[in-house]
Amino acid sequence: MDLLDQYPSVDIHAHPGRFHRDNTGLDQRVLEMARGRLNAAFFCVSTDRAIIRRDRQSGRIRAQRKFEPGESYRDTYARFAVLDPWFDQEHLLRVLGPADVLRAKRLRWPGAILAAEGADFLEERIDRIQEAHDHGIRSIQLVHYNINAVADIQTEEPRHHGLTPFGAKVIREMNRVGLVVDVAHATEQVTRDVVDITTRPIILSHTALRRTPRKYTRFIYADHARLIASTGGVIGVWPAGRGGMERWTRRFRRLADLVGPEHLAVGTDMDGLRNTVFDDYGELPDLAAGLLAAGFSRSEAAGILGGNFMRVFREVARGT
Repeated sequence: MDLLDQYPSVDIHAHPGRFHRDNTGLDQRVLEMARGRLNAAFFCVSTDRAIIRRDRQSGRIRAQRKFEPGESYRDTYARFAVLDPWFDQEHLLRVLGPADVLRAKRLRWPGAILAAEGADFLEERIDRIQEAHDHGIRSIQLVHYNINAVADIQTEEPRHHGLTPFGAKVIREMNRVGLVVDVAHATEQVTRDVVDITTRPIILSHTALRRTPRKYTRFIYADHARLIASTGGVIGVWPAGRGGMERWTRRFRRLADLVGPEHLAVGTDMDGLRNTVFDDYGELPDLAAGLLAAGFSRSEAAGILGGNFMRVFREVARGT
């Protein structure tokens, strides 16, 4: 039996069809997800989107100003609200837990896992974590391109030198209510601090392994990767940059040799990242075949395609 027919599949970081903006291509992406047999994807809203722009001199995406009071909170929920008609009419299935991913698989129609890319919308209010869960959000990425009240980012000089005291409270509360902690864009020191606190597995939703030092990179190094694995968590492997499917599968292979295939997942950053490697969910069977060709066993490939994240999802939801 085909891997994608037999096992669940999940993309742990995406902005399908740029759903959070006007005139989106969400309908096309949902059809692609169904055709490629992708059961669920993280539908991410960047909570700092109102204040970040690409810097002309450095080429880096950076915060250009401070938030107005309530700005990130209002914008974040307005962007998620775009999906409400889709859920109401079941053009897209709402995923609130692991069972909903399996339901999407049975129905052969994709589901959406709501994820906040950045904790900026919390605005230093710990009660908003429970509120986020009540609104159906199931993951919060601590930071994006703005150094917020929670932590430092990889693409700027550190200000907090790790997780802040408020950030520590955020991790404990996310563990309590059952939200997946995502440390993408956070520095290695932040990740180290999170690992010291968390009682649940964490994810780093979209990155790849880099062997040579480089400043302000979004890639990670060996010790950083091992931190995620130490919690039982998973790393979403990016199809970033140029090249074909073989280059993407080599990234999976390098990380698997370092931390084990059980700690890997698919994190495409679809429609948030422009790349020539993977831009159509209908091509997901090609990735499945590529993983097998790269030497992964069927069970290892099935884990990467979705099973490993499902393990994390179940563990995070346990006891909530």
